[in-house]
Amino acid sequence: MGCLSLTGLVTDENFRPLTGATVQVQGINDAFSTNSEGRYIITSKKPLPRPARLKISAVGYETEEFAQNTCIPPDVALRLTPGTRFKRDGRIKKTSSTGKVKW
Repeated sequence: MGCLSLTGLVTDENFRPLTGATVQVQGINDAFSTNSEGRYIITSKKPLPRPARLKISAVGYETEEFAQNTCIPPDVALRLTPGTRFKRDGRIKKTSSTGKVKW
């Protein structure tokens, strides 16, 4: 039987929470965002497919995709996209793959 919800944590390579990262499950026409602690909750009225295919992305970071076979997804640490630079206030200044990021 599939899960009705999944919760997890998304961080950067240094295990700092990533706020606003996007988490998607293949087959569900909805996207979920991480909160200020890097946590997300995916809920569904129907059981999620097994294995559930998760896609996690954030601006300036490499996207991760993996199959989830249990109802307890692993914590995910996203790697910076090569060429990503940050401003002093912590916002992304630019990435080599996308150019300037506008806020």
